[in-house]
Amino acid sequence: MNYKNLLFTICFLSTGTLAASNYASVELTYLEPTKTESTWLRDKEFMPRYPVELAMKGVAGCGIFKVTVDKNGSTESITLISSVPKKTISKPAIDVIKDWHWKLAEDKTPVSEEKLLRLDFCMGGSSEAESLSKCKQQATMVCE
Repeated sequence: MNYKNLLFTICFLSTGTLAASNYASVELTYLEPTKTESTWLRDKEFMPRYPVELAMKGVAGCGIFKVTVDKNGSTESITLISSVPKKTISKPAIDVIKDWHWKLAEDKTPVSEEKLLRLDFCMGGSSEAESLSKCKQQATMVCE
């Protein structure tokens, strides 16, 4: 085996090992109104996607956003209220929120609604469960 093949094999194996042990997760928290008080809820209740732009840079953090959903369930506006790190989270997080579809909550009248939402972007952990646990813990900390 020549040195180039050996180097490639080492890089491939170490990258595979590193990637396998680095989990990322996103935690969504409805701040105002709470999820049970909301007129509009996310149409699909799965974990929001981790922005590739942040994952590739190894960026973790949080952002609080004011989101206005119009009376038809379309996202009208998204404004960053605060984030950590300050400038890195905003654009990728807004791009994630823009893709969301909203459904009318049960027994609610369709009206425009302003929401205060928090997104926590978490990296690390040796398993998906550990990553989710760390993210839930991070979501309890201040995001300013």
